[in-house]
Amino acid sequence: DEIYCYNKGCGQRFNADNNNDESCCFHSGAPIFHDAYKSWSCCEKRTTDFTEFLNIKGCVRGKHNGVKPEDPTRITPCENEKVNLKPPERLKRPDESLPLVPLPTKIAPSLQKLLENLSVKEQCVEAPKTGAICQRKGCGKSKSDESETCVYHS
Repeated sequence: DEIYCYNKGCGQRFNADNNNDESCCFHSGAPIFHDAYKSWSCCEKRTTDFTEFLNIKGCVRGKHNGVKPEDPTRITPCENEKVNLKPPERLKRPDESLPLVPLPTKIAPSLQKLLENLSVKEQCVEAPKTGAICQRKGCGKSKSDESETCVYHS
């Protein structure tokens, strides 16, 4: 009657009657996965291949362990905690016949100070000189082209 060994890195089957202090070769540390490297916290050997990582010989000798460890990923909720799985109720949409209400605007005090200190210089807009080319990208028309007027200046 053989039992599966749950020591990290062992995975062998063993007989409980023949289990001694030197029968299992396993890793005492935890697996480390960093960037592309895989290693054990108890060993110096590092590899990028997962199969090689699984085949790294254990660094500690001891007895085989037939007790399966608890799965750390499974979380059971307490009886006191009830899990609410239904989505929140939706609010009713207001009737279309109601008048629209403007939303209040709030300006943070820090932005208000900056706006008070901001001085806006009025730019003088001059008419383009004859022969000047429009500065808008994609236009390229000149003021002298009376037949082809700029779509932005018509």
